Amino acid sequence: MDVFKQWNLPQPQSNVTIVLLQELVERKNDEKHFKAKSLFYGYVLTFLILIIGAIFLYELERSTALFVRSVSPTTTPFLSVTILMSIAAFYQLRKFTKKCKKAEDEFESLRLEVLDRSDELFEGQIQWENRDDVFKYMKETHDVNLYYK
Repeated sequence: MDVFKQWNLPQPQSNVTIVLLQELVERKNDEKHFKAKSLFYGYVLTFLILIIGAIFLYELERSTALFVRSVSPTTTPFLSVTILMSIAAFYQLRKFTKKCKKAEDEFESLRLEVLDRSDELFEGQIQWENRDDVFKYMKETHDVNLYYK
């Protein structure tokens, strides 16, 4: 709570408004976190698949038979480990993609709730006039767009 007291929001703001904006920022950060994890595992999976493809091409170039006799004992453990790592990366990618989608839906629902309840959140003439400054602050500082539904 102390971190959010340093916000440069126009005063006065109600406690409900501050709490909702804090929750909105936290959900946006969760969404960014899961999106970054999902992107990371996507890159890892792509890299591992490229390695597996390179091993297959290397083995194919070395022999005329298609992996019947040509898989050497030195590349077999490396190939097995790479395949297991790519399977693990695939499941991690799926997990974080689902979490990212859920975090995005939660963020979007709260953002729409803030927009729908803006009449209640910004009561009084002074708060209503400062609403645009709050929206601008949220957009510039936290990348939360509250200008449209």
